[in-house]
Parts: sequence; C-alpha cells; structure tokens
Amino acid sequence: MTATSRNSPPAPKSPFVKATFLFRDVLQKPIEGLAVQIRASVGTPASAAWITADVQAADVADSGAVMRVSDNASQLPASNEAASPSTQNIVEVCTDKDGVATTIQNAARGQPVDVLVKNRRGEYVWKATVTPQKDISAFTIVSPEYHLEATTKLDPKEAFEQNLDLPVVKHGEVMTIERFLKDFGSYVGWSQKVTEQGQVVKDFPVKREETIENPTTHKSKTHVTVVHHYRVIDHGKPRTIVLNALGSRLSYPRSEIFSEDQFKIMAKQLGVEVAAIKAMTHQESKGLPFLENGLPPILYERKHFHDLTMEKHKNLSRPVADHRTDKNKRPARRQTFEDRYQGYPDLCFPEPGNYGPAGLHQYEKLIRAAKLDSEIALQACSWGGFQILGEYFLQCNCTTIYEFVNKCMSGTDGQVEIFVEFMKNSKSDAVRGLKNREWETVAAAYNGKQWKKTNPDYANNLRKYYEQFN
Repeated sequence: MTATSRNSPPAPKSPFVKATFLFRDVLQKPIEGLAVQIRASVGTPASAAWITADVQAADVADSGAVMRVSDNASQLPASNEAASPSTQNIVEVCTDKDGVATTIQNAARGQPVDVLVKNRRGEYVWKATVTPQKDISAFTIVSPEYHLEATTKLDPKEAFEQNLDLPVVKHGEVMTIERFLKDFGSYVGWSQKVTEQGQVVKDFPVKREETIENPTTHKSKTHVTVVHHYRVIDHGKPRTIVLNALGSRLSYPRSEIFSEDQFKIMAKQLGVEVAAIKAMTHQESKGLPFLENGLPPILYERKHFHDLTMEKHKNLSRPVADHRTDKNKRPARRQTFEDRYQGYPDLCFPEPGNYGPAGLHQYEKLIRAAKLDSEIALQACSWGGFQILGEYFLQCNCTTIYEFVNKCMSGTDGQVEIFVEFMKNSKSDAVRGLKNREWETVAAAYNGKQWKKTNPDYANNLRKYYEQFN
C-alpha cells in the first residue's frame, strides 16, 4: 500500500501481533495429536481476550517456520479491535496433521506466553515460554525428548507423550544427590529450543523534491514530499531461544537463607563475632546458601578433579609385565590417565581456571564429570553458602562424599553443621584470624596460600563486609 504525505510520521506499531504455534520432532516432522495448552504467563498485565483461528496447511510454509501472508498489514488486529481485557487467556487445542496447534490473532506484543503439552498422566507439562515480538510470527517448538528411533517403534504421538513423563519434584521434597544424578542427570544441560521466524510491516519511505520558481521574483523554492511504502517482509534469520531445564524447581530445602539464630550459633561455637561469620558467607556466596531452583551453589574445579583422579589412577600408567613367550610381539598398551581424560580439559586439567559462568553451568559440568567418576566429581566441587570443597568431607564428620553433599542439599542446618566442623577440624588458623580480625590470615587459611594471586581482593573484601555487618 502507498500513502503520500508531507513529512508524516510512520504508522505506529500495533500492540497486537499474530502468533502461530507449531510442533516438530527432532527430524523436523510434524507431531500430530498433541493436547496443547497455551496461556498467558503468570504475572503478565491484563490484555485483550485472545482471538484464535484455525490455520490450514497451505497457510504455513513447508519449513514450518514462516507464515504466508498477503503483502499488507490488514490481517493484524488494529488497536481499536481488541476485546475487553482478560487475565485468563488460556487456549486448549490439539495439533493437526501439520503439527499446527493454533494461531492467536491478537497476542500482546512483548508479553510472554507459556506453552504446555498434556502427558499420559493427564497433566499439562511446561514446554516453553515465548515472547511474540514480530507482527506475524510462527513459533516452532522442537521436542528433545522425542527420540529418533521412536518413529519406527511407536506412533509419534504415543512416543512423544510417553517421553514427556519426566521426573517430578513434589512440593516440599528435598533433593538427594543420589536421585539427582540418577533421575535428573540426563536432563542437566538439556535445553528446550523454540525457533521463531516471522514477518513485520516495514516502511520504505521515499523523499521526492519538487522545485518551483516564483514567476515574479524568479526565486526557487523546494517542496519535499514523503511517500510511504509499507510492505510485509521477512524479519531476519530464525532466532533460537535456549531454556535450561535446571531453571526448574529441583529441591525444597528446609530453609533457603541463614537465619540470625544460625549466625549466632556458628559464632558462639567458634568463639567469633557474628559479623565475622556474615562476612565469610557474603564473600563466598553473597550470603545465599541456595540457588533459586533450590540447589546449593557450587563451583566445579577442574584442577581438583585432576589431582584426585591422578591419585586414584596412579597405577594406570605403570608398564604391564609381559609373560608371553613370543617376545617379538609388542605388549598391549594399557590406557593411561592422560589417554582417558585428555579430551576433557574443562573438566580435568593440572592447572586451575576455565570455571565458566556461575549457577546452572556449574551443575552441567558436574554431571559431565560424574559420568567419568561420580565420587571425584562431587569432591571437586565447592558446596553451599561457605563454598567448602567436597574433598574435605571427612574433616566435616561425614563418612562419605554423598553424606556431605546431602547435608548441603538438605537445608541451611546441614550447611551450618558442616561449616562448624570444617573450621574446628581443619581451619584453626582461619578461626584464629576471625577472632583477631586478621583478614589476611583468614584469606591464606581458607582460600589457600596463593590467594593473593588467585583472589587478591579476598582479605579486603572480608574487612569491608565485616565493617558493613558489625
């Protein structure tokens, strides 16, 4: 469409967009017969009641990613076409043979929408959260659970729904490390991928200049006319949103923050000031003994995994005695430590570093390392609000590394108990430093003799936090 005006501004964007939802398996084949629920995310502002319409197969591109529309914007709801505001926008549909669930004609631009699929228990399971931004969008939701071989073993719908029966953490349940590794390990690092590709109405203005001469004065005057050309165009390349499954609620520890009473108990048992204990936990974990998903914060340290594994496998590189009579044949070479772990430098390396982002990324590394050696992987992590290395589990009065980790995961009481035992049994110099407010002594005893190289602000931070809490 073409409009002519003199310096007129472009038409404002409509607050509403058209959003279509499609389902594909990992082979990019449509998934038919899925019971899908699409609803406005919790906490979104009130918006117009959704207007939905069935979409025919011919209206969706073969790739399942781009809506075919005419070259105008008339299909988008105008701002004055909205129905009355609603906070209960929920649509329940079933995908068709082309994997199309539905199209929302007037989705609110920039407001998140949750997509769920019904599993065999009859429950709607979260699949993705998307935020429609483009005027006309198609969200292709790919299922990582849908196995490649399922197409030859089960009906696609049955296989998909069966594989949606993921492990569930009930409200109030406290996670154990054994269950975490066994039931959730395969989903750590798993990502839900939602690809959005769409079209937008874009203005291509053209300036036209016309010069007119005054017949009396013979002076020229230039008039500028702006002609607006609006076209529906593809908006860039497909965009993939990656959502990590570890963001889900995975544990309900008995308490998620240290209480004032707990700080007083730790201070009394160690004979130091409360402010000194608070300074320690603030330096180690910003005072947060648990992540938002209920798991304790960890830091995976590849050097510790390397050193502990070297000790455990020190006999692997010894030569094998050759008792064969045929001395001309070379003896079979036994796999060495380096052979086994050289392909994992981010997990096993003689030098520290390569920590990566905090939070969920650390658990991804832990799970990968646990596939190599679960006990050593747990020992190679610093755990909880005080970031105590798992390899010190014996000094914390724990008989196994699993007992140590489960205490950290159980709640703040477990972390308090571990910290007190650790300080009494292994860090007497750090206790003395806390009593005398000798922060460099604390840094050397708790953070290592190389603390000035690895964490030069450690002592000054302790001093600053102590003064802040005192």
